[in-house]
Amino acid sequence: MTKYAPKHSEVSGGAKPRPTFSGHKATRLAVTAATTIAMTGSSLLAPFSAFANDVSDTTAQDAIMSPLAVHAGEAAGSAVKADAQKIADLQAAIDAAKAAEADAKSDYDTVAAPYTEKQAARDNAQSTYDVSVSDNSQAEAAARAEYARQLDESVKAADSASATLKDAQEKLDAAKTDAEDKSKVLDAAKQAAADAQAKLEAAQKAAANATPEEIKVAEQAAADAQAALDQAKAAKATADSVLADAQQAQSAAQSAYDEAAGTLASAQQEKAAADGKAVAAQTAYDSAQADLAAAKAGAEGPEYDAAQAKVDAAQSALDQAKQQQATAEAGLSQANSDVESKQDALTGAESELEAKKQTVAAAEHDVTAAQAKADAAQSELTSAKQAHAAELEKAKAAQKQVDQAKAEKEQADKALETAKANQAAADQAVVDAQKAYDTCKAATDKATTAEAQSVIGFYQFIGANDAANIIYRQSDKNPTTIGDKKDGTSLDNAKLSFNKLREINEYRASVGLSELRVTAEQMAIAQSDSNYSDKTLGHSDYANCENAAWNFSTKENIAHQWVDAEKEIFDEAAAKAGLGNVAPKDAWDTFWSHKTEFEKQGADFGTVGHYLNIVQPNAKTMGYGINSRGTLWPYVFVLEIDNNYGSYEKEYSIDELENLFDQYQLSLSKASEKLAAAKTNLEQKRSTAASKADAVKAAETLVAQKQEGIVAANSDLAAKNDSVASAAAAVALAKQNLAKANGKFAEAEDQVKAAQSNVATAEQIVNQKRAELKASKEQAAQSQKKVDDAKAETLVKQQALQDAKKELAKYSADVAAAQEKADEAHQALDEATAAQTSAQSALEKAKLDEAAKKQSLDTAKDNAEAKAATAEHAASDLTTAKNDFASKKARADALSNAADNLAAAKAAKKEADAAVTEAGVALGAANDAIENAEQAVENSQAASDAAVAILGKLKSINVENGIATGSDANANDTLNALFAKCVTAKQAEHNAKAALDAAQADLDAATPAYTAALNGYNEAKAKRVAAEQALKDEIARQEQEAAKAEQAKITQAAAKPVTGKPSAGNAKTAANSALPTTGDNAALAGETFVIGGVVLVAAGVFLTDKKRRQE
Repeated sequence: MTKYAPKHSEVSGGAKPRPTFSGHKATRLAVTAATTIAMTGSSLLAPFSAFANDVSDTTAQDAIMSPLAVHAGEAAGSAVKADAQKIADLQAAIDAAKAAEADAKSDYDTVAAPYTEKQAARDNAQSTYDVSVSDNSQAEAAARAEYARQLDESVKAADSASATLKDAQEKLDAAKTDAEDKSKVLDAAKQAAADAQAKLEAAQKAAANATPEEIKVAEQAAADAQAALDQAKAAKATADSVLADAQQAQSAAQSAYDEAAGTLASAQQEKAAADGKAVAAQTAYDSAQADLAAAKAGAEGPEYDAAQAKVDAAQSALDQAKQQQATAEAGLSQANSDVESKQDALTGAESELEAKKQTVAAAEHDVTAAQAKADAAQSELTSAKQAHAAELEKAKAAQKQVDQAKAEKEQADKALETAKANQAAADQAVVDAQKAYDTCKAATDKATTAEAQSVIGFYQFIGANDAANIIYRQSDKNPTTIGDKKDGTSLDNAKLSFNKLREINEYRASVGLSELRVTAEQMAIAQSDSNYSDKTLGHSDYANCENAAWNFSTKENIAHQWVDAEKEIFDEAAAKAGLGNVAPKDAWDTFWSHKTEFEKQGADFGTVGHYLNIVQPNAKTMGYGINSRGTLWPYVFVLEIDNNYGSYEKEYSIDELENLFDQYQLSLSKASEKLAAAKTNLEQKRSTAASKADAVKAAETLVAQKQEGIVAANSDLAAKNDSVASAAAAVALAKQNLAKANGKFAEAEDQVKAAQSNVATAEQIVNQKRAELKASKEQAAQSQKKVDDAKAETLVKQQALQDAKKELAKYSADVAAAQEKADEAHQALDEATAAQTSAQSALEKAKLDEAAKKQSLDTAKDNAEAKAATAEHAASDLTTAKNDFASKKARADALSNAADNLAAAKAAKKEADAAVTEAGVALGAANDAIENAEQAVENSQAASDAAVAILGKLKSINVENGIATGSDANANDTLNALFAKCVTAKQAEHNAKAALDAAQADLDAATPAYTAALNGYNEAKAKRVAAEQALKDEIARQEQEAAKAEQAKITQAAAKPVTGKPSAGNAKTAANSALPTTGDNAALAGETFVIGGVVLVAAGVFLTDKKRRQE
């Protein structure tokens, strides 16, 4: 949409011409020279003519007067003429130089003016470019700064929202925890109430059953239970003692097993080490044997062979003896291991025998306890049968009381239903009245807000939210104070604008144009822009096709203010352009079709735009804004016209929109009245509901009383039935207990018999293990003897071998040495093999010992577990006995203290019910807190999500791309506006650079001609100055010569005395005697005085000019 902002501007005049300067000195000299020439006819005054020729030259030249002009009439010789001719020639040279200078100056002026213009254009372009670069940099910096600001604010907002969400979540968690705690308290209170109810019912039952017979039966049952408890305690103590012994035996077995396992691990390590040494010894022996075989291969002779045969035979005998020794040692090791194994087996069998004996003792104790329980169960069965018969009679009487209480309760229920129906109707009336009041209250509250007291509330009232958003969105540059009665958005100013809208349509109708309709959006733009124009004499950036006016009153017809004067200008321009009388309805199209002609006549759009905006033929909608804040002028009037010709906005006639506006204002004024009426109605409905609630409470109280009667009757009946059931159950239980006790007694006897049989078996096993141990020890003794005999035989064979080797050494030293080494290696191998065998034996023994200890440990564990089970069973029996005793003791106590217990139970029940009510209220409050906290979390989450979304959009913005392209899809209007300014500034910089380049190129093109003309002019000027200097020098020379000649005359005259009145000649001489030296201006003046009239005039002009120049 094109933005129009008509302006009336004053066109400044053209540049004034530069004034021409003529030197007064040159003028006077020219006149004087002309006069002198006319009087004397002398050509010697030609030098003056050079100064008179160029009176238009702005540079005043000093006049130069030659003394020869004074003396020209007196000179008669050729020398004087020659000097005069020199002066004339020099003057001619000056004239020629001046003419050349004038030509060069003319050439210079010809090129200087356009060059200067080009230079100025280049300088202006440079300045414009520098400004555009600065503007571009500032625009980009502003965009980046705004992005950084928005990002920082968004980060802070996201962090704040996150912190708020976290705080809300923590409060929700705390509320849930509190509710859980309150729920637990309520559950506990309910459980306590249930317990209190049970106790109350028990107390009621006990009070009903507390007959002397029942008390006696209960006390006997308690005594029997006490006896059973004592027996259970004794059985538990015995079982605990047996378990402790078994656990101690298990601990000892565990220690023995741990020790055997450690020994086994050590034996395994030693066996591995022995294996390694045996391998190494075997390798060394094999090497020594190889060396011995090599040595033997080199030995010769029958004596050597015989000695070698002895060695071999002795070695063979030794090997056989060692083998026998090893076999004996292995047998001994096995025998010793068997002895230890048999010893361990005997120890385990003896432990098992002891355990089984303890089991027999425990089983015998169980038989005694089971017999006592069976006797007690029989006594309890007899008592239970008697109690059951008594309870049946009591239950019949209680049933009659229940039937009567139920009939009374039914009547009370019907009355309560009627009261509740009445209350429900009254409550619903309160709800309806409350809703009506809340609606009126919300309307009243809304009506008093700043937004409601402005057009924002009106736009929201008619559903024109886009219009309201326009005011919010434009408030960043259009200073808007929502709710201010003088603001452009106030309801008062909005009301005034409807007649102003009519003024527009009245004029359009008068000139044959269609009436414009109104949109809320156009109204909002105009109202917002009026706030801008209140402080700035111009149009807002948001202005579209807009007229603005200041310093008029609301009573004046602003449409005519915009139209009349500008229409006159338009019509005059149209006539001058030859377009004739243009009708207003055709003015818009005519202007844009002949825009150039109108502008030539001084009627550009800035001059007649207000008029043209109003008479647009294709305009459809408009809006109007009035601001009365009076910052610049009392009122600001803004007309907004939509020339987009395709508006999607909802259109209204002026009357339609004003009617809606009046309805909105009426709704604001009626809100308080409706609220007061709604409040009165609500109070009445609440009063009625309260009376109905009281009626319900009274009915509920009656129902409660009747219910209590039923509860009491039912409770009594239930108690009686429970007593019957309890009595029957007690009979059944007593029968079961008796059967169970008899069964346990039989079971206990069987366990004693089984335990005694196990003891006999264990004794047989112990005897068998003892016999086996004895046989094993005897075998070990035999094995030890075999080892001793084998060792003795090995020693004999070793000595025989040594003797044979010594004899062999007599026949071959090499063989002897090798043999010695082989013997040493063989000895080491034997020792290693023996160590390996010993380690293997130790390992086997350790394995057997570990297995035996493991078996003993398993046996001890099994025994301990069995004893633990027995102890657990005894503990269970003790617990049962305790519970049975406690129950029967409590029953006996309850029967004895039935009246007191019943009163206490009722008080406890009442207290428990109150606790339930209190806990329920607390839980309700906690649940309400959860709902509030959940809503807070939901709101905080939404705010956090929104803040994160905004932050995400900001982070996704490519600032550099936005600066380059002018927008970003995720940027808001403010940032996009700055991006757009960057593009505009960049384009302006680009355009300015192009203009600068063009101006520089234009200047560069003109520079050669300008430089040439300037150089030519400076050269011509230099030549003219040189010519003038030559003339000055010549004049100075001639003056000096003339001065010398005059001095000579003075000297000659001074030689003659002067008497009397001086003659004319003498007067001259006397005067000259007072002249200064040659070259002084005074001397020249005196000389001219002597000559007379005409020359005096010329000299006087020169001197006067020279004196003036010196001043």
